Amino acid sequence: MSEDREPDVEFRARVQARRLRFEAVPEVRIDASASGSNRVNLPDRVEPHVTYEDVHIDHVMLSWLEPPAEDPPAEERAAE
Repeated sequence: MSEDREPDVEFRARVQARRLRFEAVPEVRIDASASGSNRVNLPDRVEPHVTYEDVHIDHVMLSWLEPPAEDPPAEERAAE
């Protein structure tokens, strides 16, 4: 990750719900260089069988890609 430059990939999502209910606590895994969310009326860890009302979630995931490795010069490839 390099915060010295703009991310190569930026994904933003906004979710709104009048009512949201979880029967079980979900297992969540996010593979990104950086991510975060702003939530209204929804805790970071939800409870099973609780109905949350007037929910708003803004989520962002950022990722920085590594440049591809440079190919060795042609004469080095021929010797392999």
